[in-house]
Amino acid sequence: MKILFITHYSFLYGANKSLLQLLLDLRTNYNIKPIVIIPEKGAFSDKLEENNIDYYIFRYYNWLNANGFIKAKVKMLINMFFFKKVFNFLKNDSFDLIHTNSSATNLGGYLSNKMKKPHIWHIREYGKDDFNMNYYTGIKNAGHYFNLNASVIITVSKSLKDYYSKYIYSKKMKVIYNGIKIKSNFEKKYNHKSPLQICLLGVISENKNQIEVIKALSYLKNEKKQTNFILYIVGDGLDGYVKYLKDYIKKEGLIDNVVFKGYIADVELFLKTMDLGIVSSKREAFGRVTVEFMMNKISVIANKNGANTEIIKDNTLGYLYDSGDIIKLAEIINDINLNRENLKLIGEKSYDYVINNFSSTLNAQNIFKVYKEVVNI
Repeated sequence: MKILFITHYSFLYGANKSLLQLLLDLRTNYNIKPIVIIPEKGAFSDKLEENNIDYYIFRYYNWLNANGFIKAKVKMLINMFFFKKVFNFLKNDSFDLIHTNSSATNLGGYLSNKMKKPHIWHIREYGKDDFNMNYYTGIKNAGHYFNLNASVIITVSKSLKDYYSKYIYSKKMKVIYNGIKIKSNFEKKYNHKSPLQICLLGVISENKNQIEVIKALSYLKNEKKQTNFILYIVGDGLDGYVKYLKDYIKKEGLIDNVVFKGYIADVELFLKTMDLGIVSSKREAFGRVTVEFMMNKISVIANKNGANTEIIKDNTLGYLYDSGDIIKLAEIINDINLNRENLKLIGEKSYDYVINNFSSTLNAQNIFKVYKEVVNI
């Protein structure tokens, strides 16, 4: 089976990490021949080359964006030229179906309509709540477009399906959780005395809400006089927001307790030294970072927004708190710090849960079932 995959960006963050692993599993286990369309070269195209996966580069704009209405409308008009160029290039190719990796681009919907091919459309984001972005058409009209131009819509959580069910036919949507490559069972060294090693992983942005964790640590240090911790912030972000965080850290006297690591390519190696991962995003559509922490036997604290409650069982598989409750977050961190024996207990249980529920193998199996349904094989 030959499948055209479309992604909306060229970085190697959550959505493209999930896509890359899916491509590898589908090719290995189901003899799928993938071809990928990307808007520009980047870390993702480097990985495609490294794994001998064919791709084409075409310029196009995303219909889910942070632009104002007029600027977005201009870009969507230009997109019609870009989309036609892609169609003319591919129109004689023999794809069995098209799979769009994100709701951020509607290129796959356009090509599906023009080429009369089945279209699987992955929705991995709320838009406004997690990335502060809006559909150029408005979400109601976008929902109508999804209904007309997708054979099946895959959402990565029940929370996301519930959100979009106001705009998209429920019968078109299937929930398939993201999968990650499982590490074979390994021995993690747990830290019992040194400063608690805490990790925030991912894009640094207002919606990822790193400031909430820093405020909790400020409360611990300045109100409770607890200083036996180091927070590592891993990822890139907009200079303005990063400066805001650094200024706050300096003002609160946390310079010795917070380290900015920037983007780390081999994050698995770094995570070996971490004790605790925190997911403080304002709303997580799935929580890939949560699962990555758990797969590395790292205890996780997450807020109750979005899909976090579908992954974490409070006090059994991690810890949950209400978003904005900085004192509760601080108390959980402090309790973990004072009871280090729980790191292994929670870490081992979390790992077992992930390998049974969030493996990339299971993800590929469920997605391949959808392919078979739409192409009747």
